[in-house]
Amino acid sequence: MADSTIKVPDTTRDHLASLARERGTTIGALVTELAASQLTAAQAREKVAESRRIMRERMRSTLTDEEFDATPNALDKVYEIAAENARRALGGTAA
Repeated sequence: MADSTIKVPDTTRDHLASLARERGTTIGALVTELAASQLTAAQAREKVAESRRIMRERMRSTLTDEEFDATPNALDKVYEIAAENARRALGGTAA
């Protein structure tokens, strides 16, 4: 893959160079790592949709997208439901 040049202020370049030196890597590798770790808005939407699909399928959830969006801490609630289902499946064994 061909390399590209990006323009950043000198202070940013110097900061990236310091970070790279401390980590024993290059500025290019740091930027590549950052880009790989960040989702685009479209990727985030896809991930949310897939997670909801899997949850509906595996936990037989009937929550709509609107209900998910309106529910604070929805993921925590999903984990609580999953833990309760697991306890029931184990015959009521305490977690």
